[in-house]
Amino acid sequence: MIFEIVTTTIFGAISLKAYLSKNGGGDDSKKINKIFSLAGLNVKDGNNTLTAQQIKKKSYDWGTEYRYRIPLGRSFEDYLAKQKAIEAGLNTKSMVIELKDLKDIKFDRNFIKSFKKIYTKKLTNKKEVEMVYDGLLKIRVYDKPMPIKIEWTNEMLKQDWSVILGFNRTEAFYHDFDKRKHLIIAGATGFGKSVTMKSIIVSLVLSKPNDVTFSLIDLKGGSAFARFKNLKQVINFGVNPNEAREILKEVKTKMENDYKKIVDEGFEDVTEANISKRHFIVIDEAADIMDDKYTIDILTDIVRKGRGAGYYVIYATQYPSSQAIPMQIKRNIPARLCFVLDSATASMTALDKSGAENLPEISGRGIYKNVGQNIIQTPYITNSLIDELLKPYMIKKEVLDSETVERKTRENSFIIKETRLS
Repeated sequence: MIFEIVTTTIFGAISLKAYLSKNGGGDDSKKINKIFSLAGLNVKDGNNTLTAQQIKKKSYDWGTEYRYRIPLGRSFEDYLAKQKAIEAGLNTKSMVIELKDLKDIKFDRNFIKSFKKIYTKKLTNKKEVEMVYDGLLKIRVYDKPMPIKIEWTNEMLKQDWSVILGFNRTEAFYHDFDKRKHLIIAGATGFGKSVTMKSIIVSLVLSKPNDVTFSLIDLKGGSAFARFKNLKQVINFGVNPNEAREILKEVKTKMENDYKKIVDEGFEDVTEANISKRHFIVIDEAADIMDDKYTIDILTDIVRKGRGAGYYVIYATQYPSSQAIPMQIKRNIPARLCFVLDSATASMTALDKSGAENLPEISGRGIYKNVGQNIIQTPYITNSLIDELLKPYMIKKEVLDSETVERKTRENSFIIKETRLS
C-alpha cells in the first residue's frame, strides 16, 4: 500500500509536470524577466546587456512578491509604464502550482484529475500586478483579482471622524479627518468620485448626526449633491462659482471667529479644546472656480487654518492639473484619493507619482495616498439606499431673501439653510 501511494505520487508528479509543460505552465519570475527584455527595459552597456536582478521571491496567501535591483539607466517610472504589459504577459496560460494549493488533495489513483481541476481553476483567475519602489523594485503578483464591486453597509461606520474609503485584498482603509484633516479626490468621469463623496457624507451624517455640518458646492449644476440639499446638517448649498464665493466667504468668517475663541482659551485646536462640532466643505469639480483668484485665496485660507478650527475640505476634480489644483492648496492637503486618469502627467499632479494612468478601468478602483500609497476598491452606495438612510434627517427648508440671510448670519451664523441663489 505504501509503495503504491509513493509510486502513484511520483508518477503523478511526473505526469503533472508534463501536463503543465504541455499547457504553458511555468515560473512567473522567468516570465517577468522575459517581459522585461521584450518590453525594452534592459539596458545596453557596450557589449553587455544589463537587466533587473532578482533579489528575493516571497510567497504569500494572496500571491507572490518579486524584488529586483534595477539597472543603472532605468527608473521606477520606466517599469511602472510597462505595468499593463507585465500583467498581460502573466495572464497567458501559465501559473505555478504551490503547496498551499494541494492541501485538500487526496493522494490516491484519482489525484491527477484533482490536479487538473486546480490547474483549470487557477487558469480562470486573472492575475493582477502592483508595483512599488523603496530602493528595490517590488512586483506583487496577486493570484486573484481584487473585487470589482463592494456594497456599502452600516458595518463600515465608525463613531469617530473616520470614514471608509475602500479595501484592498487584506484590509480596510479609513480616512480620519481629525488626523489628516482634508482630502483631494481626483479621477476621470464615471470612475467613482461622486459615489465616494456621497459615501463620505452619508457616513458622517450617520456617525455624527448632531455634530457634523456641511457646505456643499456642486459646480456640475447640483446633480451630485441635490439629494442632500434638505438635510438638516447642510447649511450651505451652491451650484455655481458666484454661490461658491459667497459660501466660502461666510465659512471663512465663521472659521476665523471659532479659531480665535479656541486660541483665546489657550488651546491649540478643536481636539484639545474638546469641541465636538466639525464642518465639512465639499466641492465637486473645483476646477470651475480656479479662474477666480479671490475665491481661491479664501479657499486656501480655509485649507490652511481650518484644521485647527475643525473645518475640513474635500476637494474634487476630474481634471487634475496645476491650474485645477493650485500648489498652495495641494501642499496643504497631503491625503489624496485618485481614480483612473488618462496620463502619467495627471497622476503626477494628483498623487505626486505616476500610477493612476495604469489603473484598470473599473469603477471604484483607486489609489489612496496617506502615509503610504495603496490600491483600493471603494464601496458602492446606491441613491435609493442613501435616500432611505438619510430620510430621518430631512427637513423642509425655507427660501430666504438676501436681507434675511444677512440678518440671520449676524444673529446666528450657520442657521442659513438655502438662499434664492441656490
